[in-house]
Amino acid sequence: MKALLFSLLFPCILFAQTETATALPPVEEIVHDLTDLHLQDASLEDQSEAAPPLSMKEELATLSALNDSIEIREQQRANIYTRMKNAEDPVEREKMLPELQKVNSQLSELYKDFQKIAVKTDFSDFEKEAPKEFNWQTELGQLLEPFMKEMKAATKDSREMGELQDKLEEATTKKKTSLEALESLKPLLAAEQNPQVKQRLIGLNDLWNDRLRTAENNITTSEYQINLRQKDKESPLEQAKGMASGFVRTRGLNLLFGMLAFGGIFLVMNGIQSLWSKYRPSRKKGRSFSARLSSLIWKILTLIIAIGAMLATFNATGDWFLVSLTILFLLGVGWAGMKTLPGMVELFRMMLNMGAVREDERLIYEGLPWKVNSISFRTELLNPLLNGGVLTLPTRMLVGLVSRPEGDDEEWFPTKKDDWVQLSDGVFGKVAYQCPSNVQIVTPGGSQKVYKTIQYMELAPMTLSTGFRKEVVFGIDYSHVNDAVTFIPKTMKEHLKGVLSQKLGDNLNHLDVFLENASESAIQFCVIVDCKGEAASQWPYLSMWVQTALVALCNEQGWKIPFPQLQLHTDK
Repeated sequence: MKALLFSLLFPCILFAQTETATALPPVEEIVHDLTDLHLQDASLEDQSEAAPPLSMKEELATLSALNDSIEIREQQRANIYTRMKNAEDPVEREKMLPELQKVNSQLSELYKDFQKIAVKTDFSDFEKEAPKEFNWQTELGQLLEPFMKEMKAATKDSREMGELQDKLEEATTKKKTSLEALESLKPLLAAEQNPQVKQRLIGLNDLWNDRLRTAENNITTSEYQINLRQKDKESPLEQAKGMASGFVRTRGLNLLFGMLAFGGIFLVMNGIQSLWSKYRPSRKKGRSFSARLSSLIWKILTLIIAIGAMLATFNATGDWFLVSLTILFLLGVGWAGMKTLPGMVELFRMMLNMGAVREDERLIYEGLPWKVNSISFRTELLNPLLNGGVLTLPTRMLVGLVSRPEGDDEEWFPTKKDDWVQLSDGVFGKVAYQCPSNVQIVTPGGSQKVYKTIQYMELAPMTLSTGFRKEVVFGIDYSHVNDAVTFIPKTMKEHLKGVLSQKLGDNLNHLDVFLENASESAIQFCVIVDCKGEAASQWPYLSMWVQTALVALCNEQGWKIPFPQLQLHTDK
């Protein structure tokens, strides 16, 4: 309001200074126009609810206090008017304008309070709005206005109570300051002898008396309004019940209808797309670019029509609050989409199978290999060797990843269920299950060990169920060096073949014995045993069987088994 008043008065002053260099227009006209303007503002102020019935005595006392404050402000305005009339310099008059505007603003508030208590009715229909220029920002503001009104209405009581508390505190502070000022002036008035100084002190005394009366009147008005609101205030439980009941009867029902309209259109449009995909001549869903593009356009169109149906439902029920709330939500989504525009572009590229991640290619997601089975608004990832190896993710979660074509005979996981494996941490056992989160190994004897899938892969599992080789080193004494090249290896091989054939049967693929090296204390032979995958469970026992059989052969042939020796060479 202050800005409006200044904008009305400032052109007059500027014109007087620059064009005619004459005196201001008659001050009586300025004050008269300002008074009419504030009276009009006060009479047209929006009142949300009528004041509750008051006792005549309390009402008259409050009106009297307000009238007293109005008279003080009118006297202050008259004093300013006199000073402006007597001022010859236009610059001095301009300096008085803010003070005049402040007094008129205070008068407007007092007129409003006086009228609020006196008429006790809603007279907002008499309000006249100034014409506004048409622009899109104004129109958007009008669409969002119901939402803001609802928010203001929801917090109206607490805000008005807070304003009254602030006014009471301010008036109390001013009263205290006024009393202190009057107490300071009292001894000065009694002791001062100089007529001119005393006259000034009397003027100050009158000024602070006026301020004291104004503060006391404001205290009376604020306390009365606060007590009145506290008396009629409902309990929080009653307020909650009333709000819930009103919501279910009106806005809740409208919201339900809107959601049903949205869901119905969405389901029907998706059903049409599903039927078209099922019965169209080319049933390679999502394979061609045109099919992907039409699917994307249809989904966007479905969303637009569903939102439009919901807005139309809210409009038909006359619930502009829900319309405003929906528009506000869409604006928020649009703003967030602008912030993530590069990611959105890549997302649509992937949906058209033109991005960094494409269908039927291999993708590493969270350390595991996956096949990109399908891409739309959601992407399906598949790993055929994992139990529950199907992941359905929002496509936006794959932005930033890269897929590649699958290699020839490339495995999707190192092992399969029921495979026997040897891990780099020394654990040997059978794969009981493997899923995207965990792998369980059952060791001989039945104990179980569970690894996280990523941890399991880092242990480089060696799969024995596809076939394996076991190498065992065995040494004999150097006293048999003459037979170490041919006779001993041949004899060991024949003996081991008979023993291992009894243990492994047809699962023994190959057996051989070679002279490996001549170490410091023994001649070492390497026994190589190749087995089929069916014998994988015997992996830990092969070394024991070979060692046992060779020790028995040494006893039978009289071969000495060496032991570590230490030789000391001394000078004679």
